[in-house]
Amino acid sequence: MAIEHSDEETITALQVACDTEVSGCVFLMRTEEEDKDRLVEITRDHVREQHGKEYTRDEIEAEHVTEVEV
Repeated sequence: MAIEHSDEETITALQVACDTEVSGCVFLMRTEEEDKDRLVEITRDHVREQHGKEYTRDEIEAEHVTEVEV
């Protein structure tokens, strides 16, 4: 079921994008705010598996999760 919103209402989502363009990575995820924990865990898995780097949940939230209008 589609949710209707008025023109004046701003809808936001959380987004994470991998910033390793040199490696050709095209990881981009966007979700509703209530799915933030899942977004962070999937991002941690991606970075660990694809780029061999470890980040804490706090590092990912502070440095990589952004709020965007949808």
